[in-house]
Amino acid sequence: MHLLAVYILFVAIGDVLAYAIGRGVEQMSPATSLPVFLACFFLVFWGAWRLAVRFT
Repeated sequence: MHLLAVYILFVAIGDVLAYAIGRGVEQMSPATSLPVFLACFFLVFWGAWRLAVRFT
């Protein structure tokens, strides 16, 4: 149960970062902001799992 809680925490933090990166890219190029956001969004799930397993 602790692993799941840590995973959800890392996903929440990562999704906020993915949103911020997407918004930053949107200022430079609106057409590329969606692919950048989606790539970050899905990488967050993979990275959060690896971090959660490592920290618990």
